[in-house]
Amino acid sequence: MLVFKQKKVEQPVAEQAPQVEEQPVVEMPVVESPATAAVVFEEPQVLPRREFLSVKSNLLLDVAYMPGYNRWCPIPNVAIEYYPKKGHFTYGASFDFPWWQDYDAHKYFQIRNYQLESRYYLRSGDMASNPPGEGAAFRGLYLQAYAHLALFGICFDADRGWVGEGAGAGLGVGYVMPISKNGHWRLEFGLQAGYFRCKYDPYQYENPVDPTYRDHLYYYKWSLDPELFKKRQYRYNWLGPTRVGITLTYDLLYRRINKKGVSFKNQEMR
Repeated sequence: MLVFKQKKVEQPVAEQAPQVEEQPVVEMPVVESPATAAVVFEEPQVLPRREFLSVKSNLLLDVAYMPGYNRWCPIPNVAIEYYPKKGHFTYGASFDFPWWQDYDAHKYFQIRNYQLESRYYLRSGDMASNPPGEGAAFRGLYLQAYAHLALFGICFDADRGWVGEGAGAGLGVGYVMPISKNGHWRLEFGLQAGYFRCKYDPYQYENPVDPTYRDHLYYYKWSLDPELFKKRQYRYNWLGPTRVGITLTYDLLYRRINKKGVSFKNQEMR
């Protein structure tokens, strides 16, 4: 009996890779190209500014009706007010300039009124107590002193006309109320009273001496010797109310806080 011995076949031993010691890896900075780099902008800071100069219009004069003229005669008017950085006083000026005429009906309503004023606000306008950005500094109740000069030519018909000039002064009281969120739009309610004195002459249409002489001109009402005529022989004095107003106000110029000068914008970027 034959017996076969199975020969053991040895499996080849895989060669082990030599072990390599780990070396520290140097992290290289990644440089992005300008096209792919993310640019981060800091959000600019908004800085509020302080009111410097306001412009105004009296709404009651804008819709005025003239008795005797028998029609609506809006009185164009504009005013400004200057606001200091501190204190209670502000300073302003106004100009009224209606210039209506109807030659066929002999109606004229022509006035030039110039006024200067100063106001004392009961609320102080100091920067320390009224930081910029918290609304108008000068608001609330105020007292006023004013002076004005007027030139006028008023005529209601062919027989009733007056031309002259006058001056006056007085006191006033009012109240300023913000009507916008930032306080740069405001509404004012005011009343003035004082003394006004004017010199004037009456005039009429056509010659007062000879009505039959028709040259279609206006004449002073003077029938005596022309050489004796002197202008402004008449006087008129008034003591009482001189103006009532509901005035719309807007801050036109703003005072820069961190820079010198003024700006038309109520905010600046830093």
